[in-house]
Amino acid sequence: MNVLLLPAWYLPEGGQFVRHQALALRENGVNVSILANVTLGWHKYKWKALDLRTYPILPFFTEEDGLPIMRCYTRSMPKATVLNIRLWARRTVQMYDEYVRRLGHPDLIHAHSATWAAYAAALIKRKYGVPYVVTEHRGMFGCRSQYSRAFFRPEFDSFFRIGFSSADCIIPVSDQQIAKIQSYCDSDVPIRVISNIVDTDFFTPATETTDKSPNIHFVSVNGFYHEKGYDILLPAWDRLCDKRQDVHLTIVGENFNSTDFQAIWASSRHKDAVSFTGELNREGVRDRLLRADAFVISSRVEAEPVAVLEAMAMGKPVVASDVVPEYEMPDSCGIRFPVEDSFALAEALNRMADTCHLYAPDAIRSHVIAIASKQNVTKQLMDLYTRICSN
Repeated sequence: MNVLLLPAWYLPEGGQFVRHQALALRENGVNVSILANVTLGWHKYKWKALDLRTYPILPFFTEEDGLPIMRCYTRSMPKATVLNIRLWARRTVQMYDEYVRRLGHPDLIHAHSATWAAYAAALIKRKYGVPYVVTEHRGMFGCRSQYSRAFFRPEFDSFFRIGFSSADCIIPVSDQQIAKIQSYCDSDVPIRVISNIVDTDFFTPATETTDKSPNIHFVSVNGFYHEKGYDILLPAWDRLCDKRQDVHLTIVGENFNSTDFQAIWASSRHKDAVSFTGELNREGVRDRLLRADAFVISSRVEAEPVAVLEAMAMGKPVVASDVVPEYEMPDSCGIRFPVEDSFALAEALNRMADTCHLYAPDAIRSHVIAIASKQNVTKQLMDLYTRICSN
């Protein structure tokens, strides 16, 4: 079976989950390749994005981890969102034309996200008749906060409608995305929830007892971005520390030297109860999770945060805003609080500090294995691929 993965974003701009999925499928005998039209943001890359030797705009083939990859780099135009969508999709179809000349048509395209890979896959299907499925990763489809609902502007409707309605199957990563996705479907497209992959062989509980601090240790693994809600978490942490002195928070991630974060950090009253590691590789993340008693996430929008699943794979209970789906984190695995409610988060943290030792690590880990292990996710995908290609 030949499957082409078509991500809306890819390395170096995220998309590790696509790489993990591709490697897992290849291990099970699927012939996988990736077509990646990578958009470089001007705010991050500035003049570096003009370096055509490092970031060529013409498609080129590479092989990474044994995976054939066609990639090019796109620069978006300021204040021209709809035009950028059309140009990105047109360039992606042109890349597919070149891909076919080199490798032939795949049996199936697996698009990742309706923003805007599903739309590009629909154009390819219209031109060549190649079937496609689309996995939706975007948390805004859960519509659990005003922040997420504000994303759905009228000018996006036609792109969502075409991308979802033309698909052979839609794969949301959580059930809370289904209602919004269905609102864009003009036909009865099959929908099947399938999780992202978590390496449950790597993220495992400690086999030996480690020396632990007398404090209750929380950890958060998320970079500083508005949607991650650090302006909610840090005030809640201050309220918790006003009540008790036996807690500590470790924050893992990037972008905490930004001006926006420093403005939030300046008003924090309990800086000595917070530490920052910066961005870590996955060995570093695992090490921090091993030392933790519980995980905390304060996001405004999420679909299925892999960081939560990794913590749970190690048996850690979680404090999470209710944008994190129950499918991923049922009540037996932690405490939920209303999104953007800093007072409720402080109460949830206090409860978790008192009860974290009562959770069953083996049960939390078993839940993650059931929904997100490489073996179970890959089997579900291959069964789906086979059924669509057979039809």
